[in-house]
Amino acid sequence: MKFQTSDGIELFYEKSGQGVPCVYLHGGPGYWSKSFQFYAQELLEDNFEMVYLDQRGCGRSNHSETRSYSLTRLLDDLEELRISLGINEWCVMGHSFGGILAVNYANRFPERTKGIILSNATLHMYDSFSHQIHKGMDVLNMERETLQRDNLTSFMETFYSILGQLMEKQAYFTFQYMDRNHKAAVDELDEGLDSDPAFQEYVFSSEEYFQDFTSLTKTITKPVLVIAGEFDDAVGPNHHKAFEFPNRQVCLLKGSHHPYIENRQAFKKAVLNFISHITGSNSPSNW
Repeated sequence: MKFQTSDGIELFYEKSGQGVPCVYLHGGPGYWSKSFQFYAQELLEDNFEMVYLDQRGCGRSNHSETRSYSLTRLLDDLEELRISLGINEWCVMGHSFGGILAVNYANRFPERTKGIILSNATLHMYDSFSHQIHKGMDVLNMERETLQRDNLTSFMETFYSILGQLMEKQAYFTFQYMDRNHKAAVDELDEGLDSDPAFQEYVFSSEEYFQDFTSLTKTITKPVLVIAGEFDDAVGPNHHKAFEFPNRQVCLLKGSHHPYIENRQAFKKAVLNFISHITGSNSPSNW
């Protein structure tokens, strides 16, 4: 299905399931919702009315010819979609980069946010990318160096240099998957992915997105589920420890960056326990 935003961009989304409305915000930046829907729909849709959204410039949604990819604009998209769907209040579920959108949406629209689910989310890209760079240096047998965070361009040049060397050695997949077969399956699902390169370029060159959004966590009082991976080197296995939500549940799973693929039943149990908690139900259906 397509929805047109107030500035004329058509966004792709699919809605299915029953229960508490929940919008899924994918990572990347510049990825899409297709693979999450493929793996997670049977885990969630008996208890959630899921809205799987491709962010503007991503996947099956339109690209913005004017590079209108600001954080404010992406949050406007979410709120306009909620209004269009006639949903009064929903959960926001963010994976990886999508966590930045989820937390900022909840901060801006608390009255429309029933709860927040953060799966392997980053809320401070400097911190997560620093982890990737240093982990990459270890994998490449390089001596770790002090990273300069006062110059985003220089910082990202270092990141891209390490990333390129890891990909050349076919070692980067280990930052996100514990099993190469999982990556191969997702790569097959991702055939046809047509995201706008300018979306990621915009995000990765914008100090707006590299703010430390963990500072928002102590002021958000909505219930929050934080799912983290013990071996997640995409955002950092300890990154979630900087989150200070006053009303939070934390679930550390044995796995990497995609628990809905690698640790499916534990992911399902954590999410259904959370929704049971915030709705006051003692018996979520279809455990």
